[in-house]
Amino acid sequence: MNASEVVLLVYDEKEHYDKNLQFLGTSQFKDIQLVENLQQLNEVISKLDDNTYVFLAVHAFFTLEQKGIRTFLTSGIKDRYPLLDEIYISEGNGVVIKKELLDHEISLNKDICRYHQVKTSIEKDQVKLYTKKEILENKPKLINDIKEELHIKYVIITALEEDEMAQVLPLIKNEGRIENTVHNIEYGSFIDKPEKKVAYVSQLSTGMVDASILATEMILRFKPKFLIMTGVMGGKPEDTNIGDVIVSTKVFTIDKGKLTASEFKRELETSNTDSATISVFKRNKTQIERFIQDENKTRKDKTSVHFEPVACVRQVIDKEGYFAEEISVNDRKTIGLEMESYGIARACELVNDKKTIPLIIKSVMDNTMEKTDDAKKYAAWTSAMFLKYVILNDLI
Repeated sequence: MNASEVVLLVYDEKEHYDKNLQFLGTSQFKDIQLVENLQQLNEVISKLDDNTYVFLAVHAFFTLEQKGIRTFLTSGIKDRYPLLDEIYISEGNGVVIKKELLDHEISLNKDICRYHQVKTSIEKDQVKLYTKKEILENKPKLINDIKEELHIKYVIITALEEDEMAQVLPLIKNEGRIENTVHNIEYGSFIDKPEKKVAYVSQLSTGMVDASILATEMILRFKPKFLIMTGVMGGKPEDTNIGDVIVSTKVFTIDKGKLTASEFKRELETSNTDSATISVFKRNKTQIERFIQDENKTRKDKTSVHFEPVACVRQVIDKEGYFAEEISVNDRKTIGLEMESYGIARACELVNDKKTIPLIIKSVMDNTMEKTDDAKKYAAWTSAMFLKYVILNDLI
């Protein structure tokens, strides 16, 4: 191909680019543009015609102390435009540069050429050339693109990957993962309702702080209608059994307040989680309980569904009498106790103009004393079965 048909993009620093532009042969190309980062490259490409051929030359500085090839490799350009081919250029000794890079554990699968060799490489068909249209058609989607395409209505968060998220995964067909080095954020659709798109993630650590931070991130990313937390919690000893599902109508904390020499003056933090959606759940309570019972192949125990307040604490409770002494005195109707729900509900109150509805759907794994891990998996399963029913029957 003739170089005059190609727009050459040069990844370089402006001062060095201006000094060495003459060595590229400016009149030989359709155009030459400096790009110093991904954002600038995006802007240049956006202004080109669809059928314009584009190629990239990356300046490799002779010494590693300066910017150049190392910043290019971490710029995100190759991730964003994998079809955009590049050539590495330098007036230094290419063999020496590659050896120094290798000494610093940076391996290149291409030679480093001289400036004047760019034109020659293009015209001898030694490099791959694509049009702007072809490059963009092969461009990976960013999170904003994914949001627009998927119209994600549901986000599911669990406090634990094992047991809790493990029981949710069989309900979902995975369709992809959001690039994130901290949380494993995935998206897909419900297997029984493929038109319903969902994103899902588990916390790295249990607790209110991690829950609120993760909930805020997911709301800002997807702006879902529903933020759902499934999993397990402690139940009021005399009113619940292992596997019972508790859907919160209110969540509150009990460990904030003022400590004096003689007493602790408690200040409750409260968030209302009741809604029209909960009213729909209540209307279907009997059918949901029957559905969970029919799905249960291992136990004959009847699973009850409760719609009551839930207390949120920052400790694992294993103490006889704790519920009556610390929880019921603050709200006699409270029936559950766990560590994350207030963070979830509060994020929904403060982010996205309150347009995201929190649904806390957790099942009883213990009665806050005589804890056994054997019940955790079963409780997480009944919680997931509640979610399966409301999705399958279009209650949300």
